[in-house]
This record gives sequence, structure tokens and C-alpha cells, in this order.
Amino acid sequence: MTDKPDGENKPFYEDILSKKNRPSRKRKNNEGPGAKKPRTDQASTDNKADPRIPGSGPASPRRSPGTGRFGPARQGPARRGPVNPHADNEFAESQRLFAREQSEQRGTDRSDSAGREPYGRGPYRGRQDSGRDGRSDRPPSGRSGDRRDDRRNERFSERSNERSGDFRPRAGASAGGGYKGKPFVPPRSGIPVFGTLPGETRALLEAFPDIVQSVFPMDSKKIQGLPNDIRELSHELTDERSERRVGYMNEPPVLGAYIRYYQWWNLVRLTRIFSSLPLELHDGDAAVDLGSGPLTLPIALWMARPDLRAKKILWYCVDISQGALAAGEELFLALAAKTGNEPWEIVRIKGECGVSLRRKVSLVASANMFNELFWDNPLPLEAQAKHHAETLASYADRNASILVIEPGVPRAGRFVSLLRDSLIRTGFEAVAPCPHQTTCPFPGLRYGKWCHFVFDTVDAPAKLHKLSEDAGLSKDRAALSFVFSTRTEHARVEPATDAEPESAVLPDAAEAPVSAESASSVMSRLSGLFPDLTVRITSDPIRLPDFYTGRYGCSDMGMVLLTGTYAAADYLKELGSGSLVTVPRPAHKKAETDQKTGALLIRLK
Repeated sequence: MTDKPDGENKPFYEDILSKKNRPSRKRKNNEGPGAKKPRTDQASTDNKADPRIPGSGPASPRRSPGTGRFGPARQGPARRGPVNPHADNEFAESQRLFAREQSEQRGTDRSDSAGREPYGRGPYRGRQDSGRDGRSDRPPSGRSGDRRDDRRNERFSERSNERSGDFRPRAGASAGGGYKGKPFVPPRSGIPVFGTLPGETRALLEAFPDIVQSVFPMDSKKIQGLPNDIRELSHELTDERSERRVGYMNEPPVLGAYIRYYQWWNLVRLTRIFSSLPLELHDGDAAVDLGSGPLTLPIALWMARPDLRAKKILWYCVDISQGALAAGEELFLALAAKTGNEPWEIVRIKGECGVSLRRKVSLVASANMFNELFWDNPLPLEAQAKHHAETLASYADRNASILVIEPGVPRAGRFVSLLRDSLIRTGFEAVAPCPHQTTCPFPGLRYGKWCHFVFDTVDAPAKLHKLSEDAGLSKDRAALSFVFSTRTEHARVEPATDAEPESAVLPDAAEAPVSAESASSVMSRLSGLFPDLTVRITSDPIRLPDFYTGRYGCSDMGMVLLTGTYAAADYLKELGSGSLVTVPRPAHKKAETDQKTGALLIRLK
């Protein structure tokens, strides 16, 4: 109870009611004697009413709430009833309290995601006032607990978790970063055509000119004229082949240019093949090198295979140039002395391919020999390949191997493909680079694709690159075609016979109990019926429409075109020529084919 001015007591709530009915400061300022006058539009005030223009006339003294310069603004329904001056503050306070309660309830559920601001810049708490309770000055946008805000917070939290490495997709989303498809998994890879050279082999290739200089010294004047000699020899080996003398390697200037340039490049090529080729030789084995020249093939094998240096191997080196054989033997002995191993036994034989040997050999090899034989031969290339295959097989022992390496040009690739087919008919099995024993899908026919493999020469010796540039014969890539075949004794398959009467099953015999078979055993058993497809890459990356990349390959299903986009395209671009990959075998009924080449189309996913 309080006292009235006249001394009477009055109820306490009258003061409260009087305060609530007291006009606010804002209304008092607007209605008092010093209140601001409402803003008016001078231009519209000056205009007078025009009966020809609807709605013309003097502007209203005050613009209605929600009306802008360009028309009425969007607004909610107008309030009805008396205006409460404290309603706005109470409504904002209730919103803040309700949002605070909701955030406390969801605090444990979103402790991992809501604690980080999107893009990893810390938690987002809005603008903080200076009060002790840390409440925001402005109410949250939208109602608290709104589903749109919840989804937005979840997306922000997922992005921040993904950046921090602790990303877990929300319900219904895929695990591949939000993509519908599965992440790309590279196929299994096998032994490539070109292996990685060990450090010792690289060092021997770098030191090859020093070995040559120690065996065949050359003065500075002849060294300066070496690029010119290399250029002239290049013309004799290519465009002037018909005018070239048969024994051109017996001339010292030609032999010197050949050893210091062509043999050096051939060693770079052959060492890359020998580093991954499954070639096995044992103590007491014999090998023949047809068209040996300066013993390029045995020298390359010595450089690339240190495990074979301790073997007792006899080499028959056959060539029509006795001078080249003598120079090659001197180089081989100098190389063996540099590595510190006892050299292989070398037997030099002057003659052509088909000369008789004292014994059968375990390895029949030739490098760049048939390239000099089939150009001027009047016989068809098919007849030549069949004849040479029979000659090579005549040197081979019972469990022998045949290796033929030729330049990576179309005609040489055609010859190698025909030679492979003839060797298979003779009883040999193609081991490399072929992943199958069926018909070659790259026969090298006219205007067709031929089997060859290339590699970048970035790792070649720098002095060799410099010599090539001086001679005007720079090489960025090296190409070759080859086939490696073996002959082994296969196990004999016994024919099936009829069952004996005692072992026959009687009609009334009880059935044997059927044991349960797991799903994994069933899949492993069926996987043998549908094996994967092994593909040998034979081409460079090809740009296809819709950001696809393709690579041609060889398989037992014929020519294959592997294609892919995004991660699969990057994988195909990084594959080297001669890579071996294993992909799922496509069904014949659902197989796609390339419209241009007819190759089997396989999409990597």
C-alpha cells in the first residue's frame, strides 16, 4: 500500500498500471511541442490535382509504413489492438531464450560438427555484445529450430570435417565425397615392357664413351668431325640403303661412328627391355647372337642383368663383318674388366643367318638384323617370316627361347607379327610382350596399326643427347618392336575312358549328402570360368570427346580401347607404353565396340 497525496492509502498495483499507460519516450518526442515534423515530398506537394491523371494531387503529409520509393514494400499483417511499447523487446528476448535452450539441447549431438565454422575458420557465434551472458545483440535469422537452418549447419559442419580429414557423409549420401559413383580404383598391373634401370646400369651407360675411347682412341680432330660422320652414316642406313655396300662395317670411319652413336643408342633401348624380360640362362648354357655386329646384344645383357655375370655362358656371335666382331669383343672384355667379373666366352663366326653351329643353344637372339634383310628381298614378307622362323627354331634346344628385336617402324612391326605367328605354329609360346596366344590384333597391314612400344629418352646420357643434337638427329623418344617366345614340354593329357562296371552307380543307390557351400567358394570357383582380361598398352594417350581419354591395347579378345574420364583419364595418361593391366572381362553380348577401329571398348570406372 502507498499513500496518496491527500493522505489516503491506495493499492500498490495502481503505480504499475499508471506506468504501463504512460506514453513511451518515442511517442512523447513525436507528439510533444519539440517533436520532429514528418518528412514530406516537396515536389509532390507542389503538384496540384489534375483530373486527367488518376491519383494525382498533393502528396500525403506522411508516407505510409512499408511504402518505398518504387512502390509498396512487402510486409506482414498489421497488428491489431493497442500498441505495447515493450512488445518488441519482449519478443526478441523470448526468441533469444528459446534459441539458447534449443542450442543447449542440440549441443551434445552436434559437438563434432557445430564446433567448427565452415572453411575451417573456427566456430561461428555471431556478433557478441558486451554483456556477461554473451547474448547476441540481434535475434537469430529465422525461427530457432528452422529446418533450413539445421540443414545449412549440417552442410557447413560436413565441409569443415571433410577439410579436417574427419569427414563422414550424412545419411543418404555416398561415401565418395558426395558423388553417386564409387571412387576410381586402378586395375591390377603386371610386368611392363620397359623396366626401371638400376643405378649400376645407368653408370655403365654413362661411361660407355670412356670405354670406347680406351679401346679405340680418337684424336680431337676426328672427334670434331664425328657429327658429320654420323650424319653420313644415317643417310646410308636409311635413304641410301640400296647403294650401301654389304661390308660397310669393315670401314674404320663408319665403324667408329656406328659404335660411338648407334651402338650407344641401341644399348639404351636393349637395357630397358632386358631389365624386365623374363630371360633365364644357367651355367653351361650356350646362346647365339645373329647379326651381332660389335656385340651390342651381349654387352646390353651384361649391363642390365648383373645376376647373369657369374654364369658360365658360351656366346656364338655371327656377323658378315669380321672387323665389327673383333671390335665388339674388345669392348666386351673392357666392360667386364670395369665391372670386375670374369667375361663370358665369345666365339666369333663370320657368316649369315643360317650358318651351322657346333651345338644347340638355349637362347637364339638377334637385334636389328632382319631390318637389313627384308627390304631388298623380292619374296613376300609372309614367306620371309616363315623361312626365318624355321631357321631360328633350328638353332633352339628343347627348352630354348627366341628373342627378336627390330626398330619400331611399320614394316618391322609387320614382320615381327608374322614371325610370332610362325613361331607359334612351330611349337613356341609367345611370352612377351603378348598377353595371349591368339591372332595378333596389330598385324601392321597397310594403313593399319602395328605392334610397337616407345619410351621417353629423358634418362638417356646427357653426352649422348648432346652428340645427337650436334649431328642433327636429336631423339626425344625411342621405339622398337620385339617378340620373346619359349618352347617347353607340355604335360600330356590322357584321353577319357568309359567307367568300369564295378564303379558304375546303381539306380537305387542312395544319394550322397549335399554339403553346404559358402558363397565365397562359389565365387572363387566361378571366377575360373570368367577370368579377368589382361591388356598390354600399345599406344599413346588419345583425346576423346566429352573429356574422355583412351589407350589402345592387345588382349585375347583382340584390339581393346580402354577409356575413362576424370580420375580414370588421369590414370590412363600416366600409363607408360607397354604397361600390363588387368580389367574385368566384358560380356560378349553387352560388349561395346569403337566405331572407328572396331576395337573392344572398355570403360574404366
